[in-house]
Amino acid sequence: MKCPSCGSDEAYIGFSDIDCKNNLCKHFQGQATAIGRGSGATPKQVGGLPANMPTFPNPTGPWVFGGAPGPVIAPPNLSIRISRIFPRQNNVQISYIAGGDPGQPDKEVEIYFDVGNGDQICTLSSPNVTHISGVDADGTTVYITNWLCLQDGVKPTDNFQLKATIY
Repeated sequence: MKCPSCGSDEAYIGFSDIDCKNNLCKHFQGQATAIGRGSGATPKQVGGLPANMPTFPNPTGPWVFGGAPGPVIAPPNLSIRISRIFPRQNNVQISYIAGGDPGQPDKEVEIYFDVGNGDQICTLSSPNVTHISGVDADGTTVYITNWLCLQDGVKPTDNFQLKATIY
């Protein structure tokens, strides 16, 4: 959406706040590195996502995005950002964007969860799968995977934090 103050594209406009990607705008918050589940906030779409990215199913839900610069672990030239989480009945769908080395689909991604007792690696897509291979860190491709959270002892409605690594 367009920011009502500066007209910049891809601003998040929620029920009670606005987050503009333009760092000179009064609505710039500079957040959206980490995504977790908490309380009392509406979802924020991360700036830079394609305009056709699906919207969040429950805009009044307790999703919390942003906060302090995120818990992202990556080599100096690589970056990864979890851009969306979508709880389902038996799993959590995770969307992410990797950057820093376009044209080389040779990266691997791991996603970790924390429910208050330290980081643990997520089971992704099928039992015994804990990483995703063949990722091109081009900064634009939106990758989607499913966290089989029930196998990791977490319900999709539980409070959790997600962290991503790329190498």
